[in-house]
Amino acid sequence: MKTIAGRLVRELERKLPAGLHQTELVLFKKTMKQKRNDSNKINSLHEPDVSCISKGKDHKKYEFGSKVSIITTKNSGVIIGALNIPKNDYDAHTVDPAFEQQQRLTGITLKRAFMDRGYRGISEVRGTKIEIPKLFKKSINGYQQQQLKNGFKRRAAIEPKIGHLKQDHRLSRNYYKGIKGDNINVMLAAAAMNFKRMMNIYKKMFLAFLNYLLSYLIIPFFPGNRQLLISKMAF
Repeated sequence: MKTIAGRLVRELERKLPAGLHQTELVLFKKTMKQKRNDSNKINSLHEPDVSCISKGKDHKKYEFGSKVSIITTKNSGVIIGALNIPKNDYDAHTVDPAFEQQQRLTGITLKRAFMDRGYRGISEVRGTKIEIPKLFKKSINGYQQQQLKNGFKRRAAIEPKIGHLKQDHRLSRNYYKGIKGDNINVMLAAAAMNFKRMMNIYKKMFLAFLNYLLSYLIIPFFPGNRQLLISKMAF
């Protein structure tokens, strides 16, 4: 395949007018010259910016795509930051642009951010203190230790959110072109998840209001047909 591809590229160089499709030809040449252990390899001809990301898991050692940084609030779980990372950078190097986006969107500087051990190497970014699971210092009291434990427990809640973004909101596969398409896909998925959360809240409020009408305003006037009325209202 490599030999046939090389012949085709050389034939295109001879027959095509000068300056036409040079970007594609350079991409083809780079793809043919790359070796197994090279860095910055071309993994896809139609999406050259796709990176090979090591997952470190037995069932899925690698994924092809780009990294995404997600920031959620501690208690409510609202997504306040969703950023696509074009390059396969170390996790700690992605924190600064993620917090820059979060502060630009919300206008708030977070006091603390709880992260996993993949973000080792940083302690503070843009005025936000970074907390990573580790042994407690002897200088902190029991109350502070409990606060940190609660924060790390809540940090685990972001894992299922990432799963829902992938499966329910089409973040696992992007159909938009280029890096701009990656950015658009991430923002749309995060916005859809926030909108769905608000819709569920309004749904609960509406059902509670309907239950109030049934219990106190409608059912007392029809004691004989209570079961029939409830079934019709539910339908």
